[in-house]
Amino acid sequence: MTAAAGIGVTLQTIYVAQLAGELLRERSPRPATFFFCFVLYILPTFLVAIGAYAHAAKRQLWGRVVLIAATLFLTVWFFLSLVVLVWSGRVLLSFLGILFAILTSIFSLLVRRNDATGS
Repeated sequence: MTAAAGIGVTLQTIYVAQLAGELLRERSPRPATFFFCFVLYILPTFLVAIGAYAHAAKRQLWGRVVLIAATLFLTVWFFLSLVVLVWSGRVLLSFLGILFAILTSIFSLLVRRNDATGS
């Protein structure tokens, strides 16, 4: 779900950039917009998914680090870009991405904690 929200934010951003380019009668910077969104939304949301899987299912310590770091990055980036997100109409998808990242982190840590106490 987190990765889907990241992809949704990226698609919506590309659409807004294209509309802005049409309104200004300029060429839309699609490759630059996609790269920007890939680094800021898609990559961190996929790192949340990979980290959660590595931590909860494969019992890898590095998964916890990746999961927490990606979740913190997404949370900080959300608050830093809140004004732009509200202006462009992407706040709901971004908020859902953050919410799912935080819930994924919590559930992943709980699963491991329950496994440790149950064993």
